[in-house]
Amino acid sequence: MVRLRLLLITACLCATLAAWQPPPLPSAIPGSQLVETSRVDGPLEVRAARADSEAVLAGLSYTRQRYSAPRSILVDAFVVTYRDALFAAGWKLLDVPRLDVKPLPEGIVNVGAQYMNNGRNIYARISRAPDGAYEINFADVGAEDWAGALAKGCRVPIHSLHFELNRPALRVFESTPTLEKLASLLKASSAPAVEIQGHMDNVGESGVAERQQLSEARARAVAEWLFARGVPTAKVSAKGYGKARPIADNDTDLGRALNRRIEIACQPVG
Repeated sequence: MVRLRLLLITACLCATLAAWQPPPLPSAIPGSQLVETSRVDGPLEVRAARADSEAVLAGLSYTRQRYSAPRSILVDAFVVTYRDALFAAGWKLLDVPRLDVKPLPEGIVNVGAQYMNNGRNIYARISRAPDGAYEINFADVGAEDWAGALAKGCRVPIHSLHFELNRPALRVFESTPTLEKLASLLKASSAPAVEIQGHMDNVGESGVAERQQLSEARARAVAEWLFARGVPTAKVSAKGYGKARPIADNDTDLGRALNRRIEIACQPVG
């Protein structure tokens, strides 16, 4: 009976996701009640940092939907329901708890994913609290107005560019939609000349030189991708700032992830 109920819920979510085009946003589990919808300034943490990979952040802001706990949906059923529904709808899964490890982790359980089809670039994190209440969070990076943000503040953090752990190599598959959006922005005749800035987290005084070099190499990697896709070299320069310009506390994984970023900033005139 539990298995049948799980299959029916998953099928319902899959059908809903397939029908929502565009965008194919995750939907609520039947029986849930929407408690609150809000807009959160700042990037969405789709996946926390791990020993073998950096955190995945995305967006300048994101939407948060809070739901009451659905009846009789346990942790493993919750994970399987969203994992299978997202995968069936064409999402790339970025963070899924292992269900073959017992007991399951205590606390908040997350399922993170990215949708890159049909010209979209959307990130989602579905988070279940121990009492069964949950959130659906999503950042629509493809819909963000970077041109407007650049014109207004002359600086835009691009969190959805992902790199290999402690290396300058871009994770090209996940980063391509963001790189293409950035290239389109900079090819426009109205776009200003920009500096691609690499910034890093704080790993202690012994890591100053290494973090500086890595920030420079990451900025160059982004610039070289843009040049290869037709962005004029006169429009782009690259510079690394190491860990000299933090925007968050370096004492937490999330703070370090926020500091470890690529920004584009208008080049000074003259």
